[in-house]
Amino acid sequence: MNTIEHSPFRVLRECQARSAREQQILSGRDWLFVSALVQFLTALYPLYLWVTELMLVHHDETSAPPAHTQKIACGMLTVSVILLLLWWWAKFAPFRAACAALVFYLMLQGLAAFYQPQHMLDGLASKILVLLGLLMAVRTGYRRRHSA
Repeated sequence: MNTIEHSPFRVLRECQARSAREQQILSGRDWLFVSALVQFLTALYPLYLWVTELMLVHHDETSAPPAHTQKIACGMLTVSVILLLLWWWAKFAPFRAACAALVFYLMLQGLAAFYQPQHMLDGLASKILVLLGLLMAVRTGYRRRHSA
């Protein structure tokens, strides 16, 4: 008589383990979403500056609007959209999506540091928050992948 296999608590333990794995998936996706949200919120200030410059130039016909602020705002918004797409992909492959997001963000910051090293410290707090969020997403995806 094998009482362990027929134990009613075995089903509960399996459900609890499955629930814990699902929660890890959601928390990994949540970290990707938080990273995208921080990136989007960081882009609001350059977007505000761009709109303000457009409004000021519209009133002053002698000068042209600077394209530098427009490029920064559009670039930051594009990064947040890419992180949101990776968040959506994490529904199907959380570890791969988190790794892709981390590699993408590190390459992006490396390129930015190479081409504009004087601006490396601009927005350092938000860069650190995004990087920590992506690292947490990778960690959670890794744990989920190796616990299953």
